[in-house]
Amino acid sequence: MGFATPMRRRFALVFNATAGVALPRLLDGVLGALRARNADVFQVPARSAEEAADRVRELAQRHVCDAVIAAGGDGTFRAVATGAAGTQLPVGVIPIGTGNVLANEIGLRRRAGEVADVLLADTAVDVRGGLVNGAPFFLMLGAGFDARVVAKLSYRTKRAFGRGAYVYPVLKTLAEGPRRFDVELDGRRFEASWTILSFASRYASVFELAPDAGLGRDRLMAVVMEAGTRLETAANLISLAFGWIARPETRPKGVHVLPVNTARIGYFTTTPVEIDGDDAGGSPVEVNAAGKPVRLLVPNRYVADLTKRHANRLAYES
Repeated sequence: MGFATPMRRRFALVFNATAGVALPRLLDGVLGALRARNADVFQVPARSAEEAADRVRELAQRHVCDAVIAAGGDGTFRAVATGAAGTQLPVGVIPIGTGNVLANEIGLRRRAGEVADVLLADTAVDVRGGLVNGAPFFLMLGAGFDARVVAKLSYRTKRAFGRGAYVYPVLKTLAEGPRRFDVELDGRRFEASWTILSFASRYASVFELAPDAGLGRDRLMAVVMEAGTRLETAANLISLAFGWIARPETRPKGVHVLPVNTARIGYFTTTPVEIDGDDAGGSPVEVNAAGKPVRLLVPNRYVADLTKRHANRLAYES
């Protein structure tokens, strides 16, 4: 984990040219605050994640900006970070998408002045991502239950109702019953109905999942749920909502939380997969925790929180 705190003045703003903006006032406010402090911001529209990554990679090679800003949700951040990974180009975030797990994970409040302060002068933390079938990811991957939920989501409904859009898909997926698939974590094998691999400590930015994770800790945590009945699945959902999965003493039977370096999911039984809340198709998938790092701009208080976490006891099984 490395830190640096230079003053930044020239920014490239990367955004999805085909998507709407959920919080336009926040975007306008941040840009106004940056320009009021003599920062220069130029726009880099992209029509796809691949184009965004390519444009950012080119910016890093040309050294034409002090930092690149991902304006959008977690999908936009993933695209921008993919292009910046392995370079010294810092990545900041303006959380204006429908999903902002990253912003909540690092404690970035949706206040224009605060976001501008982080972009201009706060700390850059080296955050190591992972690889899913060779493609980078930086937050989390889900297989099984939550991926089945995501596959039922309507983007339009999600934009209109936010988290409320998940209620019907969750209930429908719960009613369908669990569907188990094969999981192998560093050679250890499971039969699971839901598996989460996460660099983030919270699930969906709200529910405590794996306190030993956290962006900047370079630790990929696996949560494997072996539930084979609707009742067991419902119990796992309740445990997730109350934070019981995060603690060994309250963790339900059949739920395993452990660090992982490599994972193979759904090689013998196909299962849906989601990455950062977006439908990612189906298995088989192979995951490696040793992706290239990206320099992420975070609030200074998040750095202090990371330091505290290093002193905490481990909350996973051996």
